Amino acid sequence: MKTRYAAIPLALAALTTGAAQAFDRPGGVFYDQARVVDVRPVKELVRVAAPAQECWTQPVRHVQQTGPSTGAYTLSGAMIGGVLGNQIGKGDSRNAATVVGGVAGAVIGNSMAQSRQQTRVYTTQEQQCQTVERFYEEERHVGYRVTYRYQGQEYTRTMPYDPGRTVRVRVSVDPID
Repeated sequence: MKTRYAAIPLALAALTTGAAQAFDRPGGVFYDQARVVDVRPVKELVRVAAPAQECWTQPVRHVQQTGPSTGAYTLSGAMIGGVLGNQIGKGDSRNAATVVGGVAGAVIGNSMAQSRQQTRVYTTQEQQCQTVERFYEEERHVGYRVTYRYQGQEYTRTMPYDPGRTVRVRVSVDPID
């Protein structure tokens, strides 16, 4: 029990000795503890961008050709026309008749193929998407507004952390001329 009470004056002596020795240093600067009397979180609104995807359905028009290939009909017509022209032509005009018959047959074959083709037009709904930036406001923690008392005076400062019950203070003592 006696040891316990004896430790209190020793602790007080150690605390005051450090402060008294600090005044002997050049510049008269020392560090001490101040009691914290109030701590409040400091928050601010921040505008934040977030990418978002917007999608919608859109009508798309399609055109489709159905029926026989025009190439096959054109080629068949050219061959048949060439054979017929060759049969009709005589002597030196046979080659010319073959060419004319081939061209005429190709034109007739192509025309027949196109007359048999059908055009089908239809519409489908297709999904289209794009990425856009959406903005929202968010409250963010930026520090603590700390009020502390030292030597009977109250001081307030913003700090990046909550200091707890006490805060370390830097005390500077300079003579006034």
